[in-house]
Amino acid sequence: MDERIRRVLEATTISLSLDTAMPPSRIEEVFNFNAREMEVIDSKKLSEYTIMLAQYLITLQARFNTARVIASQKKKVLDRKVYLILKDEVSKGTLKEREANVISSHADLQELEADYDAAAAERDLIEGLDKPIVELINALKSELRRRQDERQYINRERST
Repeated sequence: MDERIRRVLEATTISLSLDTAMPPSRIEEVFNFNAREMEVIDSKKLSEYTIMLAQYLITLQARFNTARVIASQKKKVLDRKVYLILKDEVSKGTLKEREANVISSHADLQELEADYDAAAAERDLIEGLDKPIVELINALKSELRRRQDERQYINRERST
């Protein structure tokens, strides 16, 4: 893996708190809560966790959309420049081979390709992270609903 891509991925991972799970970050507290202690966690705290995860999900989706747009723009610029060079050349080999040859023979195109690779790697790192977070939100909401139903049942039993 290219060093530039590694740096981009590390920066993204750190900024999204993906590699560490240590407080003081509130979102890291949510990611680290012990499910075995669910019964002793106050419902208010579970509600806070749900809201924090939903807010984090919004941030994550915005970050993914940004990464997707940046990668797309960089790919378009690279493709356009490669096309401008290729249209003047005689056809030898497949299109992919000619594109690879053009990129390897132009330093500015190599730089553009490296920028695109870094942006695509960041996009790929973030893609799909929303699914487990949505599952955790749903699990917390389910637990809150279960507790509410349990309280209603107890209240009904007491009133009869």
